[in-house]
This record gives sequence, structure tokens and C-alpha cells, in this order.
Amino acid sequence: MSSKGSRPKLPRPSEAMKRTSMLLAEELANWSGVTMRPMFGLRAVYRNAVIFGMLPEKRSFEIPEGIAYKENGKWRAFAVGDEGRIGAALAVLEKAYELAEPG
Repeated sequence: MSSKGSRPKLPRPSEAMKRTSMLLAEELANWSGVTMRPMFGLRAVYRNAVIFGMLPEKRSFEIPEGIAYKENGKWRAFAVGDEGRIGAALAVLEKAYELAEPG
């Protein structure tokens, strides 16, 4: 547990999750208006200027085998685990992408 005012500990992803994250990034790069930038050891995913997802690189968001997505203004973790759940991860990210549509 982190003390008040300190950064939360971000777990390290496994090599398998790094590969899954890379595959997700390759797919997301084809979506209209999507860009990615490094942030806190993760890869931040934007729709135009609105952030909607985080993919593991050197660090993970909350869980080592998962991704993060924004829903109703809050960050949520989604357990991916392995390449077999890429479709489910893309479905979650697609919903977050749609919600990130600039007004």
C-alpha cells in the first residue's frame, strides 16, 4: 500500500503481456484519430486529444496481466492474461474509444 501523496506501485507486466500489449497497440494504431505516447512506463492511447486507454510496456496499471481504460471518467483495469483474450480487450477499448469522442 502506498502512503498518502506517493505514487502507486505499478507492477511489471510479464513478457507474454508485453507481447499482447504490442499486438493491441498495432490494432489500435489503425483506428481513426488514435495516437499513443509513453506515460509512467505505460503507453497512453488517445482519440485525438482525449485519453481512453493505457497499455503495459515497462509497467502495468493495477494488475500485471491487464490494460486500463477510461469509463465514465474513471480508470478501470481489465484482465487480459494472454493473446486469447485480445478480442475481449479490443471490445473494452472500443467502448472507451467511442466514449472519448470529442464533443
